[in-house]
Amino acid sequence: KIPTLTTERLRMEPISMEHSQGMYDLWADADVCKYSGTEKDYDGNVIDTPVVGHTESDLIIDFWLRAVADGWGFRWAVLWLDSDEAFTGTVGFNSLTTCTEIAYHLLPRHWGQGIMTEASEAAIDWRRGNGATEIEAFIEPENIPAIALARRLGMKATGTVFERARRYRMSL
Repeated sequence: KIPTLTTERLRMEPISMEHSQGMYDLWADADVCKYSGTEKDYDGNVIDTPVVGHTESDLIIDFWLRAVADGWGFRWAVLWLDSDEAFTGTVGFNSLTTCTEIAYHLLPRHWGQGIMTEASEAAIDWRRGNGATEIEAFIEPENIPAIALARRLGMKATGTVFERARRYRMSL
């Protein structure tokens, strides 16, 4: 079971179809999609991004709902309490092994406000208490803000590259 987490400014709740509009706003934004890699539905079919309708972004929600059911990954919807609990983005894990891969996406209008740092720190703290000994992220070299966040969180580049993305890692 994935818990709801609360920080000073945020509520992070397991992604659900209740977040359909927020996920559409997120995945319809070209700036968000620029470095996100290929999105696929649960059957492996490519979802073109930026999405053009709710059907496509709902397939991304469905992917993460099935990942939770299968026990290997999940996403939280990040809601900003100071802004009428507005959906701001997602954070979660692409794996739940001892070396856990974190991923984060934030709506551009919320960039530069420390929201994703706060959400990622809460996610990592939760994962630390639930079996992870390392956190990793794979980030495209041009995605300077995501690299800066990984470094703020304590990750360092490892020199490993996978599909153009560089691996950043930290021990917990």
